[in-house]
Amino acid sequence: MPGSAPQLNDRRLEVVDALRAVALVGILQVNIQSFVWGAGDPLGFFVEPPDAADTIVYLLVATFVSSKFLSIFAFLFGVGFALQWRSLRRRLAAGDACIAYQRRLWFLLVLGVIHGALLYYGDILATYALAGFLLRLYAQARPTVLVTAAQRWWVGFALLTLASTAAFEWLRWAFPPGSDPAEVPDWAVERMAAYTQGTYMEQIGPRIADFWSVLGSTALLALPQIMGLFLLGALAGRLGWLARPQRHPRLWRAAMWIGLGALPFAAAGAWLNFVTMRDSPGDPTSVGYALQNLGSLAACLYVAAFAAQQRRPVVRRCIGWLAPAGRMPLTNYIAQSIAMGLLLSGWGLGLGQSLSRVELALLAIAFAAVQLIASRAWIARFGQGPLEALWRRATYGAQQ
Repeated sequence: MPGSAPQLNDRRLEVVDALRAVALVGILQVNIQSFVWGAGDPLGFFVEPPDAADTIVYLLVATFVSSKFLSIFAFLFGVGFALQWRSLRRRLAAGDACIAYQRRLWFLLVLGVIHGALLYYGDILATYALAGFLLRLYAQARPTVLVTAAQRWWVGFALLTLASTAAFEWLRWAFPPGSDPAEVPDWAVERMAAYTQGTYMEQIGPRIADFWSVLGSTALLALPQIMGLFLLGALAGRLGWLARPQRHPRLWRAAMWIGLGALPFAAAGAWLNFVTMRDSPGDPTSVGYALQNLGSLAACLYVAAFAAQQRRPVVRRCIGWLAPAGRMPLTNYIAQSIAMGLLLSGWGLGLGQSLSRVELALLAIAFAAVQLIASRAWIARFGQGPLEALWRRATYGAQQ
């Protein structure tokens, strides 16, 4: 009835939940590599010269995973925004719906700051919450307005990528490193020692510093891309791109070609970053990261393939297995950081100082499998994750 919170049996798009679960699996694969190194390269450094196995894992993750699944996560945030706003407007006036969604964002922001300061410096929730306040301004905009806004944000992303890369390369030329560029920077070695050997309290200071560094740089350099992805997701939710993909064949074909075209940039950026981390980690070039930014558009290929194949029986079964994990994304995302701390950190088992890149990748796969199974059991019994229940209560307040 009007003014009431939606019930848990509101219709959900299983394909969206399944895609969200896939995104979480990919995000963990990157985060586990960076967890022990602090706010440096997303895939960390090499303590020893990489062997063939570590080289292959680095290049595979950098080419096909890094930044792609985070892009999918941002796109799905936009989808969720459109669906959530539609649900709110069915029950509330526009002003009350806006207030409810703001409460939702404030909860996410507080949770993100706590997560980034206390568990994992690479938190993305706080950034998404801050960008969400901008996205809210488009809540009642027509699809044509969303298209125009998305185009402008993507142009801004391209221009910012070019400008920041040129500026960074000029700084490299004007101020060459004072130490041997072939050595891993001292600050990175110190961070690794703190995160893999230090007590929990000894890690708080470095983690908070790294969290603010990541939050600031993401807000400065990645906001246009995040907003572009949010707005594309909002369009997808509004127009049924994922719910009824058969009605949008030209769009999904275009997305697939964009994704295929982005893969060579992703591969080139991965190779350039690998060579930098192997040969001159103390003087990294920004060109590889710029290519990786362009390569993140390979996420279009993944989503398009998922959307196009979702009606196949085997894909439907996979979606059914994946969807429960995607119904509790906050819980699973935070649980990943807790598990990384317990397994890799100095206050836990301290495995971060001894596991190879290959072993970390396998550990991420194993933990993701555990999460998929556990999520299925939890959703079957409770219907939603514990953090999602709190998020829901924060959104609807006394109406819950």
